[in-house]
Amino acid sequence: MNEPTEGGIRTVGLLGGVGSGKSTAARFLENLLSGRLIDADAEVGQLLENLEIAQKIEQLLGPGLLLPNNKVNRAKLGEAVFGNPAMRKKLENLLHPAVRDAVHQQLSELEGSHNDWAILDIPLLMENGLSTICDFLVFVDTPEADRRTRACERHGWTEKEWKARELAQADLDTKQTAADAILVNVGSLEDLKSATGDLLPLLCELPPRPLRDRWPQ
Repeated sequence: MNEPTEGGIRTVGLLGGVGSGKSTAARFLENLLSGRLIDADAEVGQLLENLEIAQKIEQLLGPGLLLPNNKVNRAKLGEAVFGNPAMRKKLENLLHPAVRDAVHQQLSELEGSHNDWAILDIPLLMENGLSTICDFLVFVDTPEADRRTRACERHGWTEKEWKARELAQADLDTKQTAADAILVNVGSLEDLKSATGDLLPLLCELPPRPLRDRWPQ
């Protein structure tokens, strides 16, 4: 599946609501394309383990967000920022530049390697301005009830907490309009895997492009 071209990469970005199955589809693409999965949630998780970042978060957002071991209490952080746009913006201004740097570093490593496929699983892909670096955008279309149930069961959220996270992202119509393809996720995992595989002929037509030609200034 991979026929690397020196000096270029091909990027696929996932779009969808909270709990839509974006990460599952991203992992399927990672395997089908033998690509590199770039997971923004994992990058944020590493940042929150950093003592300096944790202390900056407490300085920005107020006391009570750190555990006794000086790690960020993620449950309390979520309560503090979702539903409070001003606090969420402060957190994003702190974390997003570091996440963007991490994404850029990983994409840079791909150039000229034996793997020129990058799959971007970034919840705020459009909001961060990173959708523009993608060669192909895939929208995972999942009914609201399914998204809500999956997300709440996986994370232990209430419906209100799930909805707050949905509202913190670009609306679904905007994401769907921006997409090059839509995966309808209403069946089993095998159904989603099969639908993801159907995208391969389109994806393999994408020419590699240098990172310098696509990265937003």
